[in-house]
Amino acid sequence: MLNEKYKKYLMVLFAIFILFFLQFLNLLNLSWPISIANLWKEKNFKILQLFTHPFKRMASLWKLTSRLEDLQYRYSEASANLIKINSLQQENQELRKLLENSDRSYRQVVITAPVVSFAQSFIAVGEQSGIKPGSAVLYKDTLLGLVDQVEDRQSSVLLLSKLTDSYILAETETGIKGIIKGNGREILLTEIKNDDQIEVGQLVFTSSQLGIEKGLLIGKVARILTDNQALAVKTAIVEQLVNFYDTSLVEVR
Repeated sequence: MLNEKYKKYLMVLFAIFILFFLQFLNLLNLSWPISIANLWKEKNFKILQLFTHPFKRMASLWKLTSRLEDLQYRYSEASANLIKINSLQQENQELRKLLENSDRSYRQVVITAPVVSFAQSFIAVGEQSGIKPGSAVLYKDTLLGLVDQVEDRQSSVLLLSKLTDSYILAETETGIKGIIKGNGREILLTEIKNDDQIEVGQLVFTSSQLGIEKGLLIGKVARILTDNQALAVKTAIVEQLVNFYDTSLVEVR
């Protein structure tokens, strides 16, 4: 047998069913309790509004917070994509400029991106791409350095300012000859005859030599060292017009 608790539940359910059934048969009019509830609601509208307003406010703030987080995520995602697009556009522009250079020699040329790591100079190609030590690293026919050590997929670049153990034959636009070396910080045009009239601002190019083609721009004369007038030769500081670390694409040939 059912206990008293369940009997009460059944009686309440049965009473509700009877009320709805009578309402359905139009034998019972329940409009009056609804009218009373509406009347109470109208009289106490301000109280109800004051009571429910904080909860509505919290729900609205929650939705706004969720929306703001979603917008922040989308903004970060769009910013990252924009950076990638800008980088690709810059590389495409540089590649177009390189390809439109009609003075280029069409022997083996590899176009790649510089890689800078802890102030070290690398390029993102290596032995698999046919890169060999001593190859010239260029930007728009400006000599930036020489390939030093070659690995499987990358190579280190010896910039001209680091060229302390070897040299490159060079000459100015007026035909003054010398050799390019580095002191670790600057590019030097050395072994210039004392009676050669070299001037600041003159352009310096590579001369004919084994392994490096003639006529590659190195830079311009920035200043002339006059520390020791007794020497038979003098030295000039050469300033490059292009910085390896600022380029997005370089040529290797």
